[in-house]
Amino acid sequence: TTALMLSAGFAAAEVKFSGSARMGLQHMGSLAAGVPGGPAASRTMIEKRFTLNIDGSTTADNGVTFGARVRIRSDENAGTAVAGARVWARTGGLTVAAGNILGAIESMPGVYTPSVGLTGLGWAGMVTNVTDAAGNSRHFDWDAYSSRGNGAEGMEVIYSAGDLTVHLSHSSDKLRGVAGGPARNTALYGSYKFGDWTAALGFADDTVNSADKIILTLGGKIGDFGVGLAAARNGSGATKINKVSVSGSYTFGATTVNGYIASQSVTPLAAAGLGSKTTYGIGMTYNMGGGARVLAGIERTALKQTRADVGVAFSF
Repeated sequence: TTALMLSAGFAAAEVKFSGSARMGLQHMGSLAAGVPGGPAASRTMIEKRFTLNIDGSTTADNGVTFGARVRIRSDENAGTAVAGARVWARTGGLTVAAGNILGAIESMPGVYTPSVGLTGLGWAGMVTNVTDAAGNSRHFDWDAYSSRGNGAEGMEVIYSAGDLTVHLSHSSDKLRGVAGGPARNTALYGSYKFGDWTAALGFADDTVNSADKIILTLGGKIGDFGVGLAAARNGSGATKINKVSVSGSYTFGATTVNGYIASQSVTPLAAAGLGSKTTYGIGMTYNMGGGARVLAGIERTALKQTRADVGVAFSF
């Protein structure tokens, strides 16, 4: 009887497990003397990752659904860690979340489209990732769900109605309970889907000027071909770096070939001839079914480093 009563009490509750894993090899070419982090010998090393998502949700009598996610991740470099929780409430097309938030820029359509390979390699095709004149990488300088630790510890609101989606996120030291802390990041994007195409416009305002952003993306399909266009202004004032990218893909049978070329307005370490405004990459994916894929890619970064990888990834 007790068991039946407990079961009835949790009739509207649900716990789900899902995740992904990958294994393979990645290669990083050497960096020239004078480049931050170089010179370094070329090296080929193992790549492996396991991710387990634990999602719990329940629906109240008024129809509002409440839920939360935690994540366990293990890889070859950082070992195993548990991510902080993202807790949310949803009604209709409106979602409000707090904690380890997704982040508006991280979730914006088209931001990750110009990336290749098993691991993303150097993520050099993303218009939100730039390398400054001193050769320092300004990558992933926005709020995003962290697979290791508490993440942004912010709040976000997501609203979807038909083909329109709007996402606002905010984090600050005050929300994190840091006394007198100045750090703050506010981001917003809006996207609209029309047919096989999606256009999106995003903004980010940060206490660090180099993390300010204005982003525009457009992506879609023409038959078996995928097309992506993106542009961004990264930073403000003296830290401003503009970047554009063009990406494309072609699918035939179970195989997809994709690639990109991107260019930024600042040449890293130009005086020493060690950097390039242009980055490019090409990748391949073979879908084996059942959530399993073979992936490979090669990329040339703004610091003239060649990176490559190959391996298998699957989801469950």
